Parts: sequence; structure tokens; C-alpha cells
Amino acid sequence: MKPHKLGGMPRIEAPTVAEHNAMRRRQVIEAAADELRDGGLAGFTPAAVAKRAGLARSSMYQYYPSTDALLGAAITTLLQRSRDRAIAAVDTADTPAARVSAYIRAAIADARDGHSAALEISGVAMPEVCREGVRVLHEQLREPLLSALRDAEVPDPQTLAVLVQGLVNAAASAVAHGAALERIEAGTIDLVLRGAGLVTPADVR
Repeated sequence: MKPHKLGGMPRIEAPTVAEHNAMRRRQVIEAAADELRDGGLAGFTPAAVAKRAGLARSSMYQYYPSTDALLGAAITTLLQRSRDRAIAAVDTADTPAARVSAYIRAAIADARDGHSAALEISGVAMPEVCREGVRVLHEQLREPLLSALRDAEVPDPQTLAVLVQGLVNAAASAVAHGAALERIEAGTIDLVLRGAGLVTPADVR
């Protein structure tokens, strides 16, 4: 479909203005998430997001009225991506131990690649509606792990899930500082499965 104009309005790239705005908003959100993933909080600015999205900086405020709102949308999108990857990874496994292992592999890869599963957001300014959405997404992100731990009938799966996330964050940091991915991944899985009283990684591979 060729871009066209409606009256004296700027050229749009969708059948309606509403669809065009929705498309542009999604473009901005994805660019913001990628910018946060690649550059972290320090380099996150509307100008950088606009450049990545191929838009004028002034047009950014049409979709997000403030940097805080844009950052909240970026964090939300990264968490949604992390949640979907974790669910997809765990769904391919058929035993509790295999599901825990799959979650750990996916979470380490996710954190290593800069996604916000391990992003510290406690001091980040964002609209309250975004903060509540992030809280819900964190719960959803941990749910595949919790489900596997419950099925394995481990004591206190909630606490164990928190500890597993801490190990995942430490593993991702070690890989980022030069440690071998396969060794760190295998060691983390072995530690978690043995500590939880489950089978070893060799039994699930």
C-alpha cells in the first residue's frame, strides 16, 4: 500500500490516521526498548530513541509526553519480551527439572543480551501506571519457574524462585565479564537442581 495524504494532513502510511498513529507508536516503543537494551539507562534519551526510530525528536512527544513515560514503556516492552521467551523455552520441556533448566538457560541468555529481566528499576522514575505494569510483568516472568518448582514439589518454591533469579543475575554478570557461557550455565543449573533436590543436568539433556 502506497503512503497517501488525507486533506492537508501529513503523509500517513496506513489506511487511517488512527492506524498510522498506532503503527508509529509501536515503532517508537520498539525503538525505545532496543535503545534501553543496547545502551542502558545512562544513554537513554528521547533524541536517541527518535534517531533509532527514524523520526524527528519533536514528534516523539506526540506519542509519549515525557522521558519518564517513554522509559516506562521501554522497560515494559523488554519485560514482555523476556516473559514470552521464558514461556516459550519452558513450554518445550516435559519434566519439572527440564523446565527449571530451560528457564535458567533462557534467563541467563536474556540477561546477558541486555534485556531487563535483571534490570534494577527501583530508583527509576516512571508513571505509576507503568510501575504497576512492571510489577505485574515481573510476576508473570517468574511464573514459568514457579510452576515448574511447584510441580517438582520443592519446599517453599517462592523463596527458591527468588534465589534462582539471583543466581541467574550473577551468572549473566560473570558471562559479561568474560566467563565461558557453557560453564557458567551448566554450573548454575547444576547448583539449582541439586539444591532443590532434583536430578542433575546430565539427566535432562
